[in-house]
Amino acid sequence: MNAPSTDLNPKRLALLLAALIATAPFAIDTYLPAIPAMAADFGASTHAVEVSISTFLIGFALGQLVGGPISDRIGRRPIALTGLVIYVITSAIITGVESSFSLNIMRFLQAIGGGFALVVVGASVRDLYDGKEAARMFALIAVIMLIAPLVAPTVGSALLVWFNWQAIFILLVVYGSAMLLLVWFKMPETTKYRPRYAGPARRIWWTYLGVLRTRKAVGFMLTHTGASAVMFSFLTDSPFMYIDFFGVSPAVFPYLFGCNVIVIVICNRLNNPLLRRLECHQILIIAAGIQLAAVICLFLAINVFEPTLYTVVPFVMVAVGMIGLTAPNATASFMQYFPHIGGTATALMGSIQFATGAFAGMLIGHFHDGTLLPVTISMLGFAIFANLMVNFVAEPKQPEATYDFNAPTPSDTGAKPVSAE
Repeated sequence: MNAPSTDLNPKRLALLLAALIATAPFAIDTYLPAIPAMAADFGASTHAVEVSISTFLIGFALGQLVGGPISDRIGRRPIALTGLVIYVITSAIITGVESSFSLNIMRFLQAIGGGFALVVVGASVRDLYDGKEAARMFALIAVIMLIAPLVAPTVGSALLVWFNWQAIFILLVVYGSAMLLLVWFKMPETTKYRPRYAGPARRIWWTYLGVLRTRKAVGFMLTHTGASAVMFSFLTDSPFMYIDFFGVSPAVFPYLFGCNVIVIVICNRLNNPLLRRLECHQILIIAAGIQLAAVICLFLAINVFEPTLYTVVPFVMVAVGMIGLTAPNATASFMQYFPHIGGTATALMGSIQFATGAFAGMLIGHFHDGTLLPVTISMLGFAIFANLMVNFVAEPKQPEATYDFNAPTPSDTGAKPVSAE
């Protein structure tokens, strides 16, 4: 369905939501090139600082888990504003930390604020759109949002060359402050277009159980989780993979990293033409299969043959790039099941996604042995998991009877009618 109000410009809303969700990739990707420098400054190992990526992902998951159901009850804007305030304050404090332990604590708190801000994005889209329209909106948001991870490492490298790693977090303070003003003056409250949660406040958390009991929808959530964990596995170990293992300079690292984002954008732009011919779940099955094939090739190239940058980078690009197809279609298929608790559904999906990414990062760090075997095993395991979920658990929600005017009536088929949203 279309947006229920003519005063909502879909492209303008997509731009705003994409800028809001970009607080996450900016907070993660901008400081990746600075991790070795931060480790040297703290007198710690590179992996000790890389743990802050996993710490951030855990906080991000928790922020969404708490913020999602609250946004269903009190609205999207208050949660987004609260999250941005936390994000700005903690980013400022990080500029003064002097150890990897203090960094991890503040990154955790920073991520909670980021989780509050991010969780309202998917919920806002679900407030306004269904089905393929939601998938198109998610794809539009994603392609705009992907500008952030494309430029973030380059910006981080430039700041590192001209200033120091603290300048990166000053940039996050500036960006978070700008988003705070933008949300305050421009973001609409989308819950007015759908009924808010009207039950007792003490029961709002039980809505998570309702989501988890919807097995077919959970299949899409876990598909998205597995496919994303492939990306997070690479993301966590990418500084070691490219800078330490292959000897790439920090100045070149952003370009190799940016190659992945370019493929994500290309896949994302292919999504709309594909939606004219295929359903969301069909695209998801194809994309997950391609990702698995790329990860298998990557695993063999690194662990069976002699690994080189020229063989590894293309397979990483395809494996990570498939997120451009898996993310919007898995999200749209999942959210289709939950029209009235979009915040809760988004929170659960996001929290499990980022918590799994953090778990993958911690496993890679724990089993790190100076080779790329741990990261490739992690990527392979999660790619297999995603394919099992999408092929054997996930099942798309049937179209609502009121939207298909050419379909037989419930009395003709004997089926129980689905209530209109």
